[in-house]
Amino acid sequence: MDQENHMKLRILFVDDEPHVLQGLRRLFRDMQEEWDMAFVESGFEALNILEKKSFDVVVSDMKMPGMNGVKFLDEIKERYPKTTRIIFSGCPDYDLHLKLARSTHQFLAKPSDSAVLKSILRRVSEQRVLA
Repeated sequence: MDQENHMKLRILFVDDEPHVLQGLRRLFRDMQEEWDMAFVESGFEALNILEKKSFDVVVSDMKMPGMNGVKFLDEIKERYPKTTRIIFSGCPDYDLHLKLARSTHQFLAKPSDSAVLKSILRRVSEQRVLA
């Protein structure tokens, strides 16, 4: 069982809006056999979890109180450079997007077709298996 969990893609979703996290939980319910998922409401909470458990992918909102997505993903890049970093945001701020270029692998705008996010995460999983 432990080896089975190790083979699953481990994804941490971070968004300060609980309804967004609930929507993601519902959206990816059918992926529970393939993905080990966690859902948290702040960058601080995510960093605490990452100290205890490793994740392959972090999917983060951009605008969050306390620690925005740029600062959060900069921390992830520094501490966990092998973790794939994805921004999933409705933030239209172009300057912020430029700052993200150095700390994220992928930007996906909200709202987005759920199939697009699922496809990106599947691709990450396939690349991990090939590595």
